[in-house]
Order: sequence, then C-alpha cells, then structure tokens
Amino acid sequence: MARIGDVLVEPGQQIEFLATSADSGGQLVRCRIRMASNRPAPPEHSHPNQTEQFTVERGRLGYLMGDARLEAAPGQVVVVPPGTNHTFWSAGGEELEVVAEVRPALRFEDFAETIHTLIRTGRIPAGGRRPNPLLMAVVAHTYRREWRLTKLSRVARAALPILALVGGLAGYKAHYSAQGESRDSNAPAAV
Repeated sequence: MARIGDVLVEPGQQIEFLATSADSGGQLVRCRIRMASNRPAPPEHSHPNQTEQFTVERGRLGYLMGDARLEAAPGQVVVVPPGTNHTFWSAGGEELEVVAEVRPALRFEDFAETIHTLIRTGRIPAGGRRPNPLLMAVVAHTYRREWRLTKLSRVARAALPILALVGGLAGYKAHYSAQGESRDSNAPAAV
C-alpha cells in the first residue's frame, strides 16, 4: 500500500503520492506525475468505476478523450468521467507536470505501483506496446474495476479471464511492489 511521499520512478516518468486511499478513507488517490516529453503515452484505457482528474502545473498535457485529441495548459483541469476512453502525454517539448486524482480510490494505488514496477524493471514496455500477454492478462483481470484497455477485440476481452488463469498458473502475480516483493492483490488497498 502506498504512503504519502512514496515516489515511483521509471524511465521518463515519476509519480509521487500526495494522498492515499488510507489517508482519505478510500475516497481518492492523488499523485503528482512528472512525464518527460519523449515518454510514450499509456495505452488507451478507461476507469470503469472511477473519475480521473488532471490539473496541469507545468508543460502541456496532450490527451485523448473519447475520439477527441485535445491539449491543456498550466492551470487547466481535465476531468475524465468513469468509463471514458482516454490516454495522455506531454504535448510540449518540456517535461509535463500534473496533479492527478482518482475517485474513489479502490485499488488504484496497487495498480499504479504494479504497472510502474513492471516498466521500471523492463518486464513491460512504457506505452504498453507488445507486453507479455499472460502477465498483462493477470494484471488487467485483477484490476478490471480500476482499469480496462479499450482497444481490445471482443475475442481478446472474452479470453482475458482464461489468459489470466493460465498466467497465474505460470507464476505471474497480480501485484508487483516497488520494494521488489510480489503479492496477491485481492484485498482492498484501504484497511
């Protein structure tokens, strides 16, 4: 579980936890995200049960919301409703800095820690291009309330639980910790 002040570092991106599920009674997770201008955008995704909000502090936020490609400047706020296809990137030639909030928290901290640990250790590529399908199936199936890839075919989406089962049997875990440990993540992030 993340604590205020914890920082996840990977090439081209840093996430600092400003508020956690435990501190907010499960209401939200707030992070400061610093993203290099050359870091690939996360794959298009949605948060089925959560609202995500970005407040731009520095740089330009490029983002896709639905089918619209937009930009936001410092001081602007972007709100992504639950279930909305989106992704984001640094649209300028400088580092992007945003404060992101996800409401309610659910297990978003564990999901973020897992993805960033896997990227930092080279187990999946930044931007989600050609990841290990069994590993990603375990992660995507476990955190399906918090995160869904929106560009999966119907066949791939239907096969996800089976791939997750096979991935689990192959030894892939649902949660990878920034401290190097892995654990099952069926428990809520808040105690």
